[in-house]
Amino acid sequence: MDERDGPSTALPLPAALKSGSCGNNCTDALERLWEYLDAELEAPDSEVVRAHLAECQGCLEEYDVEVVVKNLVRRGCQETAPDTLRTRIHEQLTVMRVTTTLD
Repeated sequence: MDERDGPSTALPLPAALKSGSCGNNCTDALERLWEYLDAELEAPDSEVVRAHLAECQGCLEEYDVEVVVKNLVRRGCQETAPDTLRTRIHEQLTVMRVTTTLD
């Protein structure tokens, strides 16, 4: 990779999955894991990922980690900002809009 391209944004495979020791396509399964977790895959694609998870311990462990992360994020996103904070943010956005318009 050329240094001018900047760092890669692709996340590396977990060490246990780099070899693809299960003989199946770990890369494809892991790339589709979030879609699978969010039930965004069509039935045939979802079944392919589900079947892979059923026979690949490494990918199943990664799936378990992602489920925990997703649940933590969901739990953290249930809180709402206090009304005073929301009002202050709204006021600041209004000031920024007016200032930008006047400039």
